[in-house]
Amino acid sequence: MSEFSRIDETYSLSLSIDEAHVLINLVEQLLELLGEGDFQHHYDESDPFAQLMAMQQEVVAPEDPVLKRLLPNAYADPEAADDFRRYTEPALRRNKQGSLRTVREELTVLVDNDESGVIPNLDAQMWLKVINDLRLALSVRLEIHGESFEIFENMPDEDPQKGIYAVYFWLGWLQESLLELLTQ
Repeated sequence: MSEFSRIDETYSLSLSIDEAHVLINLVEQLLELLGEGDFQHHYDESDPFAQLMAMQQEVVAPEDPVLKRLLPNAYADPEAADDFRRYTEPALRRNKQGSLRTVREELTVLVDNDESGVIPNLDAQMWLKVINDLRLALSVRLEIHGESFEIFENMPDEDPQKGIYAVYFWLGWLQESLLELLTQ
C-alpha cells in the first residue's frame, strides 16, 4: 500500500506499480486539460508592462468545470476578475503544469527503472499541491458532497463509478498522510 515517509527533512513515497500507473494516468489527464504545451502567451506590444511580463493580453475564463475550480475567478466583478486572470493565469498554469510534469517524471522513473517502489527525495509541498489538484478535478467530475462516502460504500462492486470513487478517497488518504508528516 502507498505510504509517504519522512527521515529528517527528506520525504519519500512508497507505491505499487499499479498505484504509480493510476497516478500517471490522472496526472496526464490533468496536464491535457490544462493544455500542456498548447497554452500560448501573446502580449500587446504597446503595453510596456505586458511586454515586461510577456503575458497574454486576453485570457478568457475557462468553461470546463474542473478548470473553473483549479483556476477560479479572484473577484465577483467580471471586469476585475478578467483583469486579475490576465495577470495571473499564465503563471498559475505554468506552475501547475511544471509540478504535474515533475510528478509524472518521478512516477515514470519508478515504473520504468525502480524495483523498490520508492520515490526518494521528493518535494513534499509540490506533491501536496499535485494531489490536491487531482482530488479537486475528481471531486468536480464526481460531484463530491457530504454524503459521497456513504454513496461509495453502498455502491455495488460492479458499478463502474466505484473504482473512480475509490481513487478519489485514496488520494484523500495520501493527502492526509502527507499533511500529517509536514505538520509534525
